[in-house]
Amino acid sequence: MDNKLYKMMNWPEIESVVYSECKYPQNILGCHEIQGGFLIQAFFPGAESVKVRNLKTEAETLMECVDEEGFFAIHIAGKTAFTYEYLVTEAGQEHVKPEVYGFIPSFWGDLSQKLDAGILYDSYKYFGAHFAERKGILGTEFITYAPNAERVSVVGDFNGWDGRVHQMCCIDERGVFGIFIPGLPVGALYKFEVKLSSGLTYLKRDPFAFELEKGEGDACVVSTRVKSDRAIYKRTEMPDRFTMLSIGPDELYNTEESTECEGDSLFSKIKEAGCDCVLFPDITKCDLKAVTDNGTVSFFATNPSLFPVTELSKLVSELHKEGIRVFLTLEPSGFIADNGGLRGYDGTRLFEGNEKEISGRFSFDWTKPFVRNFLISACDYFVDLLDADGLCIGGTDRILYLDYGKFDGEWLPNIYGGNENLYGIEFLKHLNSILHKRYPGIVTVAKDSMVSNNLTLSLEEGGLGFDYKIHTQFDKDLVRYMNRDINGRKQFYSELTFSPVYIYCERFILSLLNEDYGRSEARLSSGFSFDEDGKRANLRLLLSYMFMHPGRKCLPFTDVKDDKLKVLLQTLSELYKTRDEFSNDDFSDGFEWVNAVESEQCVVSFLRKSKDKNLLIIANFSDKPLNFRMGLEEGSYKEIFASEQIKFGGNYKLSGRSKQTSKVRCDGKETSLSVKLQPFGVHVYEKTGAD
Repeated sequence: MDNKLYKMMNWPEIESVVYSECKYPQNILGCHEIQGGFLIQAFFPGAESVKVRNLKTEAETLMECVDEEGFFAIHIAGKTAFTYEYLVTEAGQEHVKPEVYGFIPSFWGDLSQKLDAGILYDSYKYFGAHFAERKGILGTEFITYAPNAERVSVVGDFNGWDGRVHQMCCIDERGVFGIFIPGLPVGALYKFEVKLSSGLTYLKRDPFAFELEKGEGDACVVSTRVKSDRAIYKRTEMPDRFTMLSIGPDELYNTEESTECEGDSLFSKIKEAGCDCVLFPDITKCDLKAVTDNGTVSFFATNPSLFPVTELSKLVSELHKEGIRVFLTLEPSGFIADNGGLRGYDGTRLFEGNEKEISGRFSFDWTKPFVRNFLISACDYFVDLLDADGLCIGGTDRILYLDYGKFDGEWLPNIYGGNENLYGIEFLKHLNSILHKRYPGIVTVAKDSMVSNNLTLSLEEGGLGFDYKIHTQFDKDLVRYMNRDINGRKQFYSELTFSPVYIYCERFILSLLNEDYGRSEARLSSGFSFDEDGKRANLRLLLSYMFMHPGRKCLPFTDVKDDKLKVLLQTLSELYKTRDEFSNDDFSDGFEWVNAVESEQCVVSFLRKSKDKNLLIIANFSDKPLNFRMGLEEGSYKEIFASEQIKFGGNYKLSGRSKQTSKVRCDGKETSLSVKLQPFGVHVYEKTGAD
């Protein structure tokens, strides 16, 4: 080796590069101006020879191999910097390779301060892989956060998955690593190789991966952030009453039937169900063959097999044109416990808390501003990308409670001695505050199976700031009751009457979710203990009772076989949206029990009320026709709906005549009304006047 070049070498730094332990490779690799010219150093493991080619003069200069592992260096005299590329000979073949360390990414102070404070809400614009232009050159920039890593590299099909080749530069003292690879195109597969101070090395998926490999692997994919021409879309105020259709994963995109989302088909299904909103499933959940557990693999990437983001974007645009609002579902409560993802990302519990796995998933460490910021960014990303009208946050009970899924002795109370997760509560408040501020008109929904208070109370009033809550316990109680035989219904009558105890503590959406009950009526009614006619009647009963009950509605049916059931759904939706008596879903003065003690007859009756109008609802959950009397204010009542009407599949015809109350004391009232009830039927009467 030339003696002059030898003296220029920083051998400890060269050794750290060769052994892939260098945290600041930009300090040694690439071109550095020195006295009398420029020192160019490069590391190409396994290379036989390397030349530097001046892109302006096309002059080629052979570099000297200063370490047999593939470290090359050359001193070029001159005063003017120049652009160049490498000619690398490997296995007898010469390849052109760009200088990577001439494009060091920036992560300036303002971003670092926001990251520390947990307010870098659009962090996805900086972290992850971004196809971009730097100094007039197209390529891909990678940035990741791994504060406890000794070294981070980008590996992929472009470098033989060799972590020595593209060692990333630590560009911020907090542990932000970055690198720009010129010429690396969209579609390239990649991961991060993280090396710890102990010498252990792990392959990790990018926490901010925007696309995942489709097929057998679980690599990340360099992609462009697709934002359609829907910039002019403006969210309008959500009506107080709405019906929502919950759809399953395969209904958004079916790889066997089509290569595109079926916008027209989905639109017709929504209208057939009488709905004006659609609730997408969690579009981030995957079942990749290379990952043991099903769940969210990347919080910024859709399922590569079912939800191509370009097709989702088109679908949302089509639905918006038809006046249908789109709600997304995300579940930021935890992540799957596979070693290739967030678990132990930088050798420490960077994302996860200290608790054990629960159902194969780790809970996030809500105490860390970075983690809370990461999840707010994920929600912001999809709301912005797809112009979502609403966002449903799943697993809120896991976020809110320290003892979720744990036994006594497995959790510690908060500083006030309670089981509330104060940092989880702060995360949800922060999320709602930011989304409502950044996206006027956005609707946020909490999906919770517990009787939590103040989820839908405003932030100013001390609540968490959600607009609505899907209470998954309501449908479980109702369906469990419907699945009982007649004797069981008598015994467990309280399952039917308990919901009004809590229904006004939040703004509720009553749900029958696709993920729980399937897309057709057959699955929901399969548990009913009756013959086929009885099953159909009970299904009509369940749906009618749900529509009469306080709360907005969410239905699962996207593949209804029975045309008469479609008519029922459309009629119920129209009745719910147009009658003033259903306008008061959130306050107790819009509901009044008439009789909730007839357990032997399996009948409940109640009023839905507006300022000057009342509707009387009677539901018969028994298999017998009944003459039923209930105490009411004096007046006349006309039947306007019955679930067993002929047009819905039953054999009942409305009388069309008003019925008068009589002076027979009942239910503590001086006057009462006697009506005939159909087996498994709901009857609705409007009060037409007083005598």
